[in-house]
Amino acid sequence: MKLRKKTTVLLLTVTLTVGCAAMNKTVSKMFSHVQISDLERISEKDLQNLPQTVRNYLRYSGIVGKEKIKTVRLKQGGDFRLKPDQDFKTMKAVQYFNVDSMEFFWQGKVNIITATDRFLDGKGDLTVKLLGLIRVAYAEGPEVDQGEILRFLAEGVWFPSVFLNDFIQWEELDERTAMATITLKDLSASALFHFNEKNQVERITARRYMEKDGKFELKDWEIRIVEYRAYHGINIPAKSEVFWKLEEGDFCWYKPEIYEIDYNVPVPY
Repeated sequence: MKLRKKTTVLLLTVTLTVGCAAMNKTVSKMFSHVQISDLERISEKDLQNLPQTVRNYLRYSGIVGKEKIKTVRLKQGGDFRLKPDQDFKTMKAVQYFNVDSMEFFWQGKVNIITATDRFLDGKGDLTVKLLGLIRVAYAEGPEVDQGEILRFLAEGVWFPSVFLNDFIQWEELDERTAMATITLKDLSASALFHFNEKNQVERITARRYMEKDGKFELKDWEIRIVEYRAYHGINIPAKSEVFWKLEEGDFCWYKPEIYEIDYNVPVPY
């Protein structure tokens, strides 16, 4: 009995070590060409061509006077589930962004399940493994690519200087709503950013592909901001709730919370 227990612990240790090494290798490659010396600081002039509601939000975020963000690394936790009738399970995850190349690498763990979500070189893929070894799910293709670039756009609220880049175009719809469209080569996606009276983003809505029984369908997707916190002098959403808007009702499937975030530190944890 003791030998079996020791073997299990050893297997888990080796699995985690191999998985971590593979992730670090990918992240190091993603950051390999990033230059973070003498970074330009953001000024009011950088905001002048944006819609008023977006300018107000970026001022609130605190990025004016700060260095432009080239890389992001963060640790997050939260609750996660796959189906409306399931209980939430606790998830821990790390995520890395290369802002200028529009790339990210996310890896989360729930018990013995590891999920990896990547958007690299304009292509996205999602892998789910048992014990970090046995692949139980995998997805790629145009629908995944659309979802990943949309995810990058929405998660830009964690590193707001991204919204100054030319690859994101803004259109003001009214004094509390603006549409952002992100484009990478032939891939494009749009989302509505809804602002409150404090000039915070309070909701993000879009049409995103949802996978169900091996098929993808366009569904209404919504992020609701629950709480803001200041990290390194920048105000970002620390707690959110992510929903699919289904015919049978709203399905909240993820409640992420940012525990730690670093800007312009282009190395893995």
